[in-house]
Amino acid sequence: MAGGGEVGQLLRAFDWSKSPLGDPDQWPQSLKTAVSIVLRSSYPMFIWWGPELINLHNDAYIPLMGRKHPAFLGKPANELWSEIWEESLLPMKNLVFEQQESIYGQDLMLLLERKEFPEEGYFNFSYSPIIDENGEVGGLFCACHEETNKVLQQRRLQTLNALTSRVLSAKTKVDVGRIAIDILGQNYKDIPFAAFYLIDPDGQEAQLIHCSGIVPEENPFEKTVSLADDATGNFWQLKTVVETGQPVRIQGVSNKISKIVQSLTDRLPDSAFIVPVQKTSSEQRIGILLVGLNPHRNFDTEYQHFVEQIGSQIATAIDTIERHENEFKQAKQLAEIDRQAQLTIAQNRLKAEDHIRNVINQAPVGIAVLQGTHFVFEAANDAYLNLIGKSAEQTLGKAILDALPEIRNQGILELLNRVVETGEPFFGNEFAVALNRFGKTDIVYVNFVYQPLREADQSVSGIIVVANEVTELVKSKHATQESERQFRNLVIQSPIAMAIFRGTDLIIEIANETMLKTLWKRPFSEVQGKKLLEIFPELHDQPFPDLLTKVFKTGESYTEKEALAYVNTPEGMGKYYLDFEYAPLFGTDQTVSGIMVTVNDVTEKVEARITIYEAEQRSRLAVEAAEMGTYDWDIEHGLFKYSDRLVEIFGLAPNQPHQHSEFSGAIHPDDLPIRAKAHEEAFRTGRLHYEARLAQPDHGVHWIRAIGKVIFDAQQKPVRLLGSAIDITQQVVARKNLEEIAEELEKRVAERTLELRNTNAELVRTNHELEQFAYIASHDLQEPLRKIQTFTELLTDTAHDEESSKHLLSKISSSAQRMSALIKDVLEYSRLSRTDELFIKTDLNLILANVKTDFELLIEQKKAVIIQDELPILNAIPQQLNQLFSNLIGNSLKFSEKNPEIRVSSTLLLPEEVRAMPNLQPDRAYVKLNFKDNGIGFDQQYAEQIFTIFHRLNGRKSYSGTGIGLALCKKIVENHQGLITAESELNKGASFTIYLPV
Repeated sequence: MAGGGEVGQLLRAFDWSKSPLGDPDQWPQSLKTAVSIVLRSSYPMFIWWGPELINLHNDAYIPLMGRKHPAFLGKPANELWSEIWEESLLPMKNLVFEQQESIYGQDLMLLLERKEFPEEGYFNFSYSPIIDENGEVGGLFCACHEETNKVLQQRRLQTLNALTSRVLSAKTKVDVGRIAIDILGQNYKDIPFAAFYLIDPDGQEAQLIHCSGIVPEENPFEKTVSLADDATGNFWQLKTVVETGQPVRIQGVSNKISKIVQSLTDRLPDSAFIVPVQKTSSEQRIGILLVGLNPHRNFDTEYQHFVEQIGSQIATAIDTIERHENEFKQAKQLAEIDRQAQLTIAQNRLKAEDHIRNVINQAPVGIAVLQGTHFVFEAANDAYLNLIGKSAEQTLGKAILDALPEIRNQGILELLNRVVETGEPFFGNEFAVALNRFGKTDIVYVNFVYQPLREADQSVSGIIVVANEVTELVKSKHATQESERQFRNLVIQSPIAMAIFRGTDLIIEIANETMLKTLWKRPFSEVQGKKLLEIFPELHDQPFPDLLTKVFKTGESYTEKEALAYVNTPEGMGKYYLDFEYAPLFGTDQTVSGIMVTVNDVTEKVEARITIYEAEQRSRLAVEAAEMGTYDWDIEHGLFKYSDRLVEIFGLAPNQPHQHSEFSGAIHPDDLPIRAKAHEEAFRTGRLHYEARLAQPDHGVHWIRAIGKVIFDAQQKPVRLLGSAIDITQQVVARKNLEEIAEELEKRVAERTLELRNTNAELVRTNHELEQFAYIASHDLQEPLRKIQTFTELLTDTAHDEESSKHLLSKISSSAQRMSALIKDVLEYSRLSRTDELFIKTDLNLILANVKTDFELLIEQKKAVIIQDELPILNAIPQQLNQLFSNLIGNSLKFSEKNPEIRVSSTLLLPEEVRAMPNLQPDRAYVKLNFKDNGIGFDQQYAEQIFTIFHRLNGRKSYSGTGIGLALCKKIVENHQGLITAESELNKGASFTIYLPV
């Protein structure tokens, strides 16, 4: 289980001993191989293993689990997905395990408890059986990919496309509302319910046009809502939306609506989104869109943008209808004007001029007459004056540049001169001009005609201007173009590979970055405006061009999963497995004008599934190569199936039927208890494993290893045992030989290591002692000799009286006694290096009693008190322990300035206390002896130095001694493989602790 990121670390740290899977080292190879593939994959994958369906997944699967990770790692799948188990997952699991069939699911909808609510999610997945070493289904492998964003986007794009194409056929604003709500009703997953209100022209009331998703007995929407009254009693807050021009989200909808026509589950929507529908060219509110929100999805930015786009498309459609209605009215009015003008001219040519002027004044389009080279306004009707924002007094009789100075340098004067010079009329369409009107400068769009005004001699004396303002129409067109641009942006920014082809030649109009980078591997400049098959000629031999042609002809979408495709890119010919959809795009005439292509690269998922299949085949080959015998024991019905290899291993007659008892009877009688215990354990744990000898007819020793898996019924009763056996005779013999050789080598190495360690320690001690003896020879032993020599020379060189001679002789005697004591102690210290003294059972109580007897007089003189615990009996050298106790008791008596009080205690160390001390052998038992007094003590910084030979902390004049006593103590303790430490504080006594093995 190496690698694998976060999940890999969790799996390695998991306590598998408490899991039905057991120790990973004992996992079957098929499971190990599957887990290795899953952990190393960047594609979401998981495994359900064994009858318990233990869940094992990888890092890429974590986002799909949400809050359930990592709690359900290593847990049964029916606990992990309890909310969808019985209805969705269990039937598919049964097909895999019982029929050994692979299952592929496309855009499967599941409600997952991975957030605070049951979340709607869509997945592409494949369930494949993992065949174990016994040829049975050991587990289930799943490679999956969450397609929720793609499905939501396609579903919403489909709604927007349908809305765009359908509302164009509407004839009235009411039709727009009804068609839009009917389309929204088809997408009940995103829009559980919807309603649309039209606002009357004076903005005082809103009329309910249509609603969807609401059952007949429900009546949540008022038919007419007053926008002039106080809005506090209106649950849907329609007046607030109209006044602010901002959308509002309403909570508590489930209290208002108790039942809807269709939904994913019985969970009712609890919130709604109210969107103002307003003209694209102004902030005038023309309607209100009310939609219920999916209770199984977060209302995120994309969801809100989707609803707002619906409102924008409804507004654009209504705006277009109003524009068309206005244009139709104007056309009828112009036709009526023309008819009346022609009739008037025919009936009364004498009154034509006055009559025409009267008609012009009443015309709904702007009409003006310009005369002369300076284009003086001779006439202008009210519509024209209103268009330029001037009164008759500000215009008539004035040159055009005087009345409208702002048109200078806008190309209008040049157009007028051109008409006069050429005598040809000029037609302007959606011409933009800046006019100072109504107190501000406006950009006005105008359709106009400059018609030359001819005299009787056909000379041009002026220009007739006919103008119609189309500002609102142009702005509405711009809004439509902006809506198209947003749709293109939606394609370009999609995380899914998308492209749009136009015409039957499949001209590439749009391709987003995902398509360009992941599949085509080309810059957009290289493909824009070119035919698909020119860029990818290798597609000629593949089915995709014919499929695209079919979509163009039928207008029906085409979807395919895991299609094999070969795409030639700058990196070479690439092999891909693709999920794709070809969706037709309709023009205003409802014919197919293009195709939107959506592609999802599932190559890694498919190749992973192929890898798993190949691994299963390799596992089967491994079983055959290992010469395993397999069997299937139906415990419940007493049926026993076996392979030919199993008969051969057990030494039974080939090509004959055999009963289960014949196989069990072939086990060596001495190993039958091993087999019985292994089966008893298997019926409890589900795992069979044992090694045993076979009673072969040739009386030779044959060994087998048997492994198996027990299958239980719903009552946990064993009903079936799947197993295998392999002849391991050669391995057992080799293993025993190796074990004997290893044991002998280990024994020899241990003996030699101990011998070398002891020799080395002895050399270290000997070198240290030599250093100490060198020090004695150079200092301590020479010092009394020098004094004897000095005092002797003084005694012989000069005459002395009797008293002086006695004094010098006393000095000589004292030095000689000191030298004798030193030599005695040094000899005693050197004897401790001997290793021939025997260890015997030694009662420490008797040792202490003997020492107290030796110091009886001094104890009495100093009025000393010795308090002791009951001391143990040890395996020791009695003489050395007597010397150890004597030195420690003697020091406590010597180094005291008040009545000595000495306490000797003994405790047996606990095993954990022994292990806590690095200088003790952890596998031995120790007794702790403590000698504590109330003497002069010493500074703790000298606690190590006092055990050095000839090291003294006090002068000889104050306290006698050679400085060897504590060094002797340490030497004795080390001879007994023990440890001695000291603790003290000046003038507060000393404490010596000795650890000796029991």
